[in-house]
Amino acid sequence: MKRLQCLLASILALLVGSVAASAAGAATPRAGGDSLRVAAAAQGSALLVSATVTTCATGDTDAERSATFSAGMDAVPGTSTMSVAFDLYEQTSATSPYVAVSAPGFGVWQSSDRAIASFTANENVVDLPAPAAFRALVRYRWLSRRGRVIRRAERVTKACVETAPEPDLFIAQITHAAGSPARTNELYNVVVRNSGPGTAGPFEVAFSVGATPLADQQVTGLAPHSNATVQFSGPRCAAGNTITAQVDPADAISEPADPSRKVTLTCGAAGAAAASAASGS
Repeated sequence: MKRLQCLLASILALLVGSVAASAAGAATPRAGGDSLRVAAAAQGSALLVSATVTTCATGDTDAERSATFSAGMDAVPGTSTMSVAFDLYEQTSATSPYVAVSAPGFGVWQSSDRAIASFTANENVVDLPAPAAFRALVRYRWLSRRGRVIRRAERVTKACVETAPEPDLFIAQITHAAGSPARTNELYNVVVRNSGPGTAGPFEVAFSVGATPLADQQVTGLAPHSNATVQFSGPRCAAGNTITAQVDPADAISEPADPSRKVTLTCGAAGAAAASAASGS
């Protein structure tokens, strides 16, 4: 009986040693395919994907504005092919939500070749309106050799912001009639020009003769690269006195800073029959 117990103890010791040796061997990856398989398993559930805006072209017209979105993904264990789809979203104001919009190429799956380690895809959208912001929802799929989806993921890109083209208003010219010495009032014509690519909405034009301000005149709007003339009736401009015209004194129009928005001229001895303001930008 004692000999049998010793024999069983020896067998048990051999079994424990064999199991320990097997565990040690498994913990050390072998060269070739086994090491790749162990490394892939060690990655666990981490997903290596990217979603970016690679280009965001701005401009004065829709034809000049575009955006390119890019997506990248790495294979996971069991992957045969990978595929990516881009969905386009638009935001028309800072307070409005992003809304899905249609565009050629978006919403369509792009597939990789078989048995590759990583896959990159791009999608471009052109003729973008402004003002607006655009971003893409990127959908990822990993497929097995039989075409079964084994994993999915989604990412959202940063926004491509398209700003509206701005107008550029300035005083182009101030003219008035010389008048006779008996006249106490004169008519002043102020020419306002919009040299910018954007349309200006309603704005005011202010005018003063010396220290006397006249009633502001309104311009209902001004298209790009066009002029508008407003007329003021006020006291004569005596020699040595000044006349001042200012476009959009209330800053109602978003536009670049331009010193030619306010122009002051000095009247001559004859009442300055015609005076030209700065040519503007």
